[in-house]
Amino acid sequence: MKSVVFASGAAPTTICRASTRPSRQCASVAVRPFTSSRRAPAGPRNVTANFFRFGKNGFKAEDAGIVGSQGRDDYTYDDVEQYFNYMGFLATEGTYDRMEALLKSGLHCIDIILLLACSENDTPKVQEILKAGADPTVRGLDGKDPLELATKPELINLLKEALTAKKGVAV
Repeated sequence: MKSVVFASGAAPTTICRASTRPSRQCASVAVRPFTSSRRAPAGPRNVTANFFRFGKNGFKAEDAGIVGSQGRDDYTYDDVEQYFNYMGFLATEGTYDRMEALLKSGLHCIDIILLLACSENDTPKVQEILKAGADPTVRGLDGKDPLELATKPELINLLKEALTAKKGVAV
């Protein structure tokens, strides 16, 4: 597997394909067959499939620690900031002023998330944090409670159920 290379105006030189050195210096080097770098050599494969059982035949998502497994005191400043960014408040307001004001007011982090979620009608988030222990009677800086901020009928019903469970009186 030798080839001849012609350089402009120079005498022909024989070069080994395994190297760019002249053939007399690499004659003892065995030339390896070309293999594509895209394919790895086939070898034994150990494939393991893991399936998690949820629902009626397995675990509930809460028991597995997927969603709803946090308690009231597990929510922190980071959770408020992540929800604030996730819901696009920073993009629409341009600053963290509203979030910082809510945090400085002394409200618990989970209650701040409840107020923000109700203002955005985020029913799944409200369900999650009510299960975790958010206070449905909390009032924001503007004096409004979650029930006054919510406009979606299913969210209003959810908040009314939470208030009834907390107070023990129908709302």
